[in-house]
Amino acid sequence: MIAVIVAGGISFLFVLFSTSIGVSYFKSKNIGQPIQEELNFHDHKKGTPTMGGVFIILGTYVGFILSHINFWTIGKGFKVELISIDTEIFLLLIIGTLMGIVGFVDDYLKVKKNRNLGLKARNKLFLQTIVGCIASYYFFSLDYSPTFYLFSGFGFDVGFIKWILIIFLIVGITNSVNLTDGLDGLVAGSATVSFGGILIISFWIFRHPEYYSNFMNTTFISSELAVLVSSIAGSCLGFLWWNTNPAKIIMGDIGSQFIGAMFPLVLFAIGADGLILFFCFLYILEAMSVIIQVFSFKYRSKRIFKMTPIHHHFEMNNWAETTIIVRFWIINGIFIVIGLGLFYGDWVLFGN
Repeated sequence: MIAVIVAGGISFLFVLFSTSIGVSYFKSKNIGQPIQEELNFHDHKKGTPTMGGVFIILGTYVGFILSHINFWTIGKGFKVELISIDTEIFLLLIIGTLMGIVGFVDDYLKVKKNRNLGLKARNKLFLQTIVGCIASYYFFSLDYSPTFYLFSGFGFDVGFIKWILIIFLIVGITNSVNLTDGLDGLVAGSATVSFGGILIISFWIFRHPEYYSNFMNTTFISSELAVLVSSIAGSCLGFLWWNTNPAKIIMGDIGSQFIGAMFPLVLFAIGADGLILFFCFLYILEAMSVIIQVFSFKYRSKRIFKMTPIHHHFEMNNWAETTIIVRFWIINGIFIVIGLGLFYGDWVLFGN
């Protein structure tokens, strides 16, 4: 439990202070955010330092690794001990970082070309799919169950389709979070709460291995996973301090794609595949608004929304940016509570 708290606290403080330095440095190097031409109501954001997601990733590593250093031992005086890091858990972070690197390339091209177009869509999708394949192979190499769990121990054996679903959901949620990152603090704030909910689940599973080992890969029934999730949550919270409206820095694709990949990676690891719907509901809602808009315009020649993702629709209806953000946070929170309720309900019915 101490390591979980330490990891989150260190990540929070590291990102809080390092991002403030990053804001000044990025400004001096003119590493600013290009704005989509149609978004004239975002003109004031033009030039805001971007690629702040690098601090979220670094903060996660710093918190996770330093939480494995014991600086004192009772009865032995002052001593520094490095507690071994669980390789299987650490590899989840590595895979998430690979997705963040794809986002970094996209951000770099945008800044270099000074336009809101980085990687071509097909190239980005190709690279994201490669990362998804790596994740799917990784789970497969651990003899991961082919059962698609809706929540906790309730699910269906879908065979090889499970490995396709892993790729699809990792790529899908990554892009959904990326689409959502259009308002100050929207992703950073919602992700903090979502990972907070996942932290509760991962720690609960660690405390009750006698039940969850019946269907989970025991590799992930570990306090290490809770430490990792705490590090991500702490990093997102530290970044929110600078990203809240009006944002001093934007996380960019490097941040949104890292966060987007870590959601399904962690939820697949704890055997709560179906809970992706609840902990990522806000991001799925944003992505669905884009899909619905495209299909409606293609087959009906009509738009359902004034602009997508849907948060832009509300902006064009003259909702204040902070109003949209807070209301979306509320929606996010409601579905997280529902997800936690389903998870706990499974425990009450079958875990005792």
